[in-house]
Amino acid sequence: MFMFNDDYLELFTNLSGFKVLVLANRLGCDNDLARRAHDKLLAELSKLIRMTRELLAAQRIMVLGETAEERRNAAEDRFWIGEALAERWERSEQVQLLDDLIIDYATDEYYDEESERWRFLDANGPWLDEMSDPELCGLGQILEDITAETGIRFAACRINYDLPD
Repeated sequence: MFMFNDDYLELFTNLSGFKVLVLANRLGCDNDLARRAHDKLLAELSKLIRMTRELLAAQRIMVLGETAEERRNAAEDRFWIGEALAERWERSEQVQLLDDLIIDYATDEYYDEESERWRFLDANGPWLDEMSDPELCGLGQILEDITAETGIRFAACRINYDLPD
């Protein structure tokens, strides 16, 4: 996994490059599910790019700010934005692009988004099945590349309610 460092300009460049790659790859999508996954990834990348821009702007003000108060405020902004970005690297779960399965292990229940109710979880599921690269029209390889370059993990999964074969 990528070791987090403070090179936010490199992160900004990598994320921007991946955004262009995802936009280009989306043109070849042949199904709505793949387009939906691409759109969600584009939205997530846009959020991360915005955060890195704000952080870079705060770093600039820290150095070039006219007043001490302006530099202190920029330092605080840089700290909190940096913490939010670092959370993306440190959190154990992946950012889900399609379905997300919320499980309360204390009560053995899962949240059914369709019915907007908690339901009993048993050995028959449900569980998340990761979509294959062909089903996602090549997005799977891009997700692997993003993880390799940045350490931020994305997943495109569907909730499966059926028993496995």
